Amino acid sequence: MEETRIPLELLSNFLSIIILVALFVKYYQYKKKMDVLKGLDELKEAKKLTSEDKNFIKTNFRDYKIAFVREEQRLKLTYPVFILIAGILLAFLPFEEALIHLNVVVVAYIFLHVSKIHTRNFATLLDQLARDLD
Repeated sequence: MEETRIPLELLSNFLSIIILVALFVKYYQYKKKMDVLKGLDELKEAKKLTSEDKNFIKTNFRDYKIAFVREEQRLKLTYPVFILIAGILLAFLPFEEALIHLNVVVVAYIFLHVSKIHTRNFATLLDQLARDLD
């Protein structure tokens, strides 16, 4: 019987596509959350915020502030991991093949940075909304 093997390049490209799809989903969720925050900002400007809205703002601000700190810590941990992976790929594979596999590392790095930026934006906007609530 012949054994069919999936080429490693195909697997790394598939992982890159999965991460890109996750990036687009994250962006779509980001836009939806930004619309909610814009709506809350409009209500704040019109001085029509309810107590539920104020509680929502305070709770989410705390949550996103904690999430932002976690995102920063995760990125500090993953920098050396990504560098190590890139170094191993470049050391043990031919340059052309290493570049194909580095695609996954680059896309994952971009995904983590976009996640950090989104979390920071939410925390900043919620902080601005939380000011002068009382």
